[in-house]
Amino acid sequence: MRDDRERIDRAGAGLVLIGLGTPEQTGEFCAARGVPFACLTSPDRSAHRSFGLRRGSLDQVAGPRVWLPWLRNQVSDRHQGSFGQGDVAQLPGTFVVDRSGTIRYAHRARHSNDNPPNEDVLKALSEIAAGAPKD
Repeated sequence: MRDDRERIDRAGAGLVLIGLGTPEQTGEFCAARGVPFACLTSPDRSAHRSFGLRRGSLDQVAGPRVWLPWLRNQVSDRHQGSFGQGDVAQLPGTFVVDRSGTIRYAHRARHSNDNPPNEDVLKALSEIAAGAPKD
């Protein structure tokens, strides 16, 4: 999503990343990758549980759907790291929440490498921006 920062800003949106590690680990992760969004942590997984995110099975966190793309990224120099550190079995999710607190888009990962296309998230942001009252 950081590559689409301008489009996110034009939609009047903000992003928040929530990891599982300590505040120090989360800060280091985001600083090392130049993440231009707020980085928070929920080491007790309470934020993840509140969004209905599950813990994955061994296949969901270390099976071929996970390690093959990881290996491709290592070879192509697009290194991936684990955000936070905490519970490696925790599956990620992506949500678009409007100002009233309504979830307008939800993607609950089926495995640890299952991320939605940026276009889907940006479309949800655009829909909110299009329906927002003008100041």
